[in-house]
Amino acid sequence: MPRSEAFEEAVEEALEFAKNDRKTLVVVAGDHDTGGMTVGGYDEYRSNVEMLLDVTATGSYMANQLHEDRSNATEVLRTYANIELTASEEERIQTAPSNRVDFVINTIISERAYVGWSTTAHSGVDVPLYAYGPSADLFNGLLDNTDLPKRMAEAMKIEFAE
Repeated sequence: MPRSEAFEEAVEEALEFAKNDRKTLVVVAGDHDTGGMTVGGYDEYRSNVEMLLDVTATGSYMANQLHEDRSNATEVLRTYANIELTASEEERIQTAPSNRVDFVINTIISERAYVGWSTTAHSGVDVPLYAYGPSADLFNGLLDNTDLPKRMAEAMKIEFAE
């Protein structure tokens, strides 16, 4: 099971428990945003994000499905992304260093969708924060991540030593 599905199931289970228990606070927060996604990338103000609905595997998974000589790149991208590779795109996959094939596949998909990325690491974007249960009101608005343990301590009515 992909990590995102496992995470979603864990949150659903925690929420169900909290709904029944009525004494449990569930707090869900990311530690950072990654990617800095933009729509309308590659010097064109266009969008083709609908094509992402046909992508059924990650670039890493697709890279692992390639033969050693990568001769099946067209078949793999057709199967898992519904993409007919151009000769140039196939060449990019063929010549990519072995530790970057997944990145090249992801880049081709992003280009096709006109989705751009400002970074391949963390971005400076605020991340969502969700809370459910008693004292959930302590977790609203824009909060610094260092405030979360303080707010949790307050919700649990314990001293928090700074």
